[in-house]
Amino acid sequence: MTLTQLRYFLAIIRCGSISGAAAQIHVAQPAISQRLRQLEEELGQVLFKRLPRGIELTPAGHHLKAHALEILRRVDSVQDDFKSSDVNPIGQVTLAMSTAINTKFCVTVLDEASRSYPNIKLTLTEHMSGTLLEWAESGRVDLAVVYDVPGNTPLAVHSLGKEDLYLVTDPAFKRQLPAVVSLAEVAQLSLILPAFPQTLRLMIERTFSEHVGRAPKVLLDVDSTYAIKKLVAAGKGQSILSVHSVGDELERGELAITPIVDPAVSRTINLVAYRPRANDAAVRAVHRVVQAALAKG
Repeated sequence: MTLTQLRYFLAIIRCGSISGAAAQIHVAQPAISQRLRQLEEELGQVLFKRLPRGIELTPAGHHLKAHALEILRRVDSVQDDFKSSDVNPIGQVTLAMSTAINTKFCVTVLDEASRSYPNIKLTLTEHMSGTLLEWAESGRVDLAVVYDVPGNTPLAVHSLGKEDLYLVTDPAFKRQLPAVVSLAEVAQLSLILPAFPQTLRLMIERTFSEHVGRAPKVLLDVDSTYAIKKLVAAGKGQSILSVHSVGDELERGELAITPIVDPAVSRTINLVAYRPRANDAAVRAVHRVVQAALAKG
């Protein structure tokens, strides 16, 4: 297996066909086809299904794609690592943020990183914390803003503080509630929550077990903050989320929040780094930008 084979493989995926890849990277189509055949023979796997129009990745192709992206990202970063310094950080950095944090801070982080470090190519992605922890541990992302990191994590962890969580409802349901609700009262409601093993769900389950003595009443498991908010706004149930998650919906009057007491429910916010790249100058620079943005709130 060669780097050229991997680059051709990714070009085919990017363009959707071998002919498209040949045109984009200015290589003869037979040469790309030959390299692809060699790669499939070496791996003993078919990587693409040939369709009447274009191609489709097989399960083996999807598996190789993840490896190829990571391998080439590391190779391409070597030259930047030698040129980069704290004064002039250079290189590619992949930053992931939990959906709630990304909603509020993505513009600030991207603007500041672009202004302060023009030689850093920053890629931003979002997902729920549990998934981002897996991505950071595997090196798929360099940095991630996540919640409630387990104590045995291999990641470099920097705590950014805590945030409170609230009962999130539609406005009509909110009018039936007191100014604050106890955790025991929340336990009587039908909740729409992220599925296991997302960190928010784990934290909620643990909190209910410790303070109410039983699990929450879960109406739906939904691994999408966007979908959770839409369902709650439609009156299908209630949820437990942060203010960051629902800021836009609160302004538009689509959702309402009520503080939870006895006890209050909170979670830690952390900036984690993939250890092999934690000391890279470009990664440290983006780390500083994220930390400053979240400190300002």
